Amino acid sequence: MNVDNPVLEIRNLKKYFPRYSGIFRRKTGEVKAVDDISFKINSGETLGLVGESGCGKTTTGRTIMRDLDPTAGEIYFHDNGKVIDVVKLEGEKLREYWKKARMIFQDPYSSLNPRMTVLNIVGEPLKCLKSMSEKEIKNKVRNLLETVGLDARHAERYPFSFSGGQRQRIGIARALALDPELIVCDEPVSALDVSLQAQVINLLEELQEEFKLAYLFIAHDLGIVKHISDRIAVMYVGKLVEVTDAETLFNFPLHPYTEALLSSVPRPEADYELNAISLEGEVPDPLDRPPGCCFHPRCRYSQEICINQEPELKNYGQNEKNPHFAACHFAQEINLRNIDDF
Repeated sequence: MNVDNPVLEIRNLKKYFPRYSGIFRRKTGEVKAVDDISFKINSGETLGLVGESGCGKTTTGRTIMRDLDPTAGEIYFHDNGKVIDVVKLEGEKLREYWKKARMIFQDPYSSLNPRMTVLNIVGEPLKCLKSMSEKEIKNKVRNLLETVGLDARHAERYPFSFSGGQRQRIGIARALALDPELIVCDEPVSALDVSLQAQVINLLEELQEEFKLAYLFIAHDLGIVKHISDRIAVMYVGKLVEVTDAETLFNFPLHPYTEALLSSVPRPEADYELNAISLEGEVPDPLDRPPGCCFHPRCRYSQEICINQEPELKNYGQNEKNPHFAACHFAQEINLRNIDDF
């Protein structure tokens, strides 16, 4: 990992979805799916983005890929010394960006076209975004399949003949086809069983080492994110509430929501009994978030200031080289439990 060599920089990114109602379809509000978040990913680094379902993780990834247009904010991609303003890209320049930034999808079943062979699925980006002959595409696809641990002879098969783990490897091969620098991994192992999850995680780590890839690894399970991430960003109802390196997050959490997530991480010990913190209430509706800290209705440490004033995402790290950002009024006062305390 190159600490001071960013591939991607996100600044104050927002993605709001308007809500309409009534006969005349008047705008009655906005779903703030992603609300003013900032982070960066360095070359060869994995940033894990975690949080409950509906917190805005996937929307963040899709907005970075320009599958969705941001409501506000900046997305900068660093390419061989050039800084590209992704928000302003259109047409051919946007297609050039898609060569450098690719995506692996959550569901290995629905993300592959059942009517296309593996050769066509993996080779499609090469046909659309690169000028290559049919022979060159076929050779490239066969090499990619071997790279992700599949037999090159399977190129002529259809997705139905593969298991879930094999299908996800096909999706990874497709993401690698254009030699990207950044891959957005949208819960790439959540649909797989535990043994296959470990295999895919190991494969992603090997590919990262070989091709110097940067990952945005989106997941809801901190246990999975721990094994692949250099840094972790915790997201709650569209906002980042904690960002730091993986070791610090697991050993010295500063936000009560992170503490609750840590308590739900399963342990390998045979006699271990899960002692998860029970959060009262439901995740707030992003259309109508509570005032102040959006976590305060479920937080056992909540006080009056939490209800009335939204906390800033501040750096509580010991030095600038090891920043530890948290959005909590009492980040330095409450004594939260770490992973070993559960």
